[in-house]
Amino acid sequence: MIDNNITDSLLFGLSIWIGVIVFFIGVGFTSEEYIIRKKRIKKLYSENYSFLDENNFILHHDLYFEGKYIEFWFRVYPIAQRQQNGQELEYYFIEACYELTQENKEREEKLSGNYFLGKLTFSNNCAGYIPKNWSNPDFKEEFDGLISIFDYEKLKPLSKNDWEEIYGKKIKEEKLREEKSRAKQILKIGKLDIKYIKPEKQIRH
Repeated sequence: MIDNNITDSLLFGLSIWIGVIVFFIGVGFTSEEYIIRKKRIKKLYSENYSFLDENNFILHHDLYFEGKYIEFWFRVYPIAQRQQNGQELEYYFIEACYELTQENKEREEKLSGNYFLGKLTFSNNCAGYIPKNWSNPDFKEEFDGLISIFDYEKLKPLSKNDWEEIYGKKIKEEKLREEKSRAKQILKIGKLDIKYIKPEKQIRH
């Protein structure tokens, strides 16, 4: 009887100890990220993004914009990279989908290069680039400029659903595999499985 009470007490104490560890691990990993995320969301609703708002672009949970402009589907990724001096470098990456004809499919890779907007990369029915005015781009000018390049190269609009059917699923699967490779198990007790995904390696500028 006494042995059972001692065992129960030890198990109870162990469960409390584990609970405290799990709590502090959770607070440590999420509190700073929550504050940073809250600041970024507030900034993404500022006047700088009014053009995107006027054209009904959606701000996704992953903090990027997506929407349709003159028949083309665009995505705008605000990116922040922490530098060695502790400051954050903020810039934007813009991409849009296009449809390839059999004629220009073979020369898609050859389309990549320097344009008046910046260095464009064409791949998987999608063109992406960092604007020359990378810290504060005029989104209307950027979109109109990219569409003018598409028109010159005879690239037609491709819907979001069609692009995701062709490439999106494959890219998401590759990203999921990459995240699993970065996942580090913190604690596993029975069905309780706590993992932390290491941030992607950032390029220092």
